[in-house]
Amino acid sequence: GIGRSEGALVTFRSEDQPDRGYEVFTTRPDTLFGATFFVMAPEHPDVVALAAGGPHEAAVRAYVDAARAAPNDERSAGERPKTGVPLGRNVINPVTGEAIPIWVADYVLISYGTGAIMAVPGHDDRDHAFATVYGLPIRRVIDGGDGSLPYTGDGRLVNSHADFDGLPNREALQRIIAWLEADGRGERSINYRLRDWL
Repeated sequence: GIGRSEGALVTFRSEDQPDRGYEVFTTRPDTLFGATFFVMAPEHPDVVALAAGGPHEAAVRAYVDAARAAPNDERSAGERPKTGVPLGRNVINPVTGEAIPIWVADYVLISYGTGAIMAVPGHDDRDHAFATVYGLPIRRVIDGGDGSLPYTGDGRLVNSHADFDGLPNREALQRIIAWLEADGRGERSINYRLRDWL
């Protein structure tokens, strides 16, 4: 069958080359303020080039070769230990302006969206597991009242932006898409994914 996801395409610009950007598809633009790192699939065409000349180049090449040999269903399994390598480069979070590190990790599949994701460890289970392994920042941007992270339910925005803090996240999600569109930083999008037949 076909999986249909509604969300936004959001552009994360390269810190070194501001004219260069990477689009991600996200169903949760309401959590953009909590994106503390960026992850590319091992098959993403820019991964090796981004690492070239940097301290992690050899590790990135070895990781990409190993990941390409593993079957997708095994790679995306939720309980599998998270592994990855930093590329030694940053992108700019388009809503906070902060530089966040790019990693390559095999839990991101090239077949989903654009082959790159914004990682929101406070509000996504897989991103949280990865951030925990590598000591990456985990930021709460939706308050669900229970205090624990990752929190994947609905709630009110916190630690985000004066225009959105306090709003129910579903309402904030629509307003954030409109705000991104007005500034040319993103656009409303629907992603269709052919589900693998089992």
